Amino acid sequence: MFWDPTTEEEILQNVQSLTVVAQGTQSFARALGMPIQLLDGPEQVAAARIGAALNTQIRTYEPRATVARIIMARDGNGQLRPTVRLA
Repeated sequence: MFWDPTTEEEILQNVQSLTVVAQGTQSFARALGMPIQLLDGPEQVAAARIGAALNTQIRTYEPRATVARIIMARDGNGQLRPTVRLA
């Protein structure tokens, strides 16, 4: 399969990967991804910690991206679903 992504597509794919990969699961890049321990705790606290971690991960591993906003959707049952808006 041939895929020649644009720079924008590469950035979007990399940011998406950072939001779904659990930290410690990538060989040779153990710090890459979301720390699992952030998911435990009160919903408001977890949402703030996840947002901060996402900002740090994106600045560290995809410096071409600029985060404009992180929206945290809540389902009322403790499920948090972050959406990252890039500038």
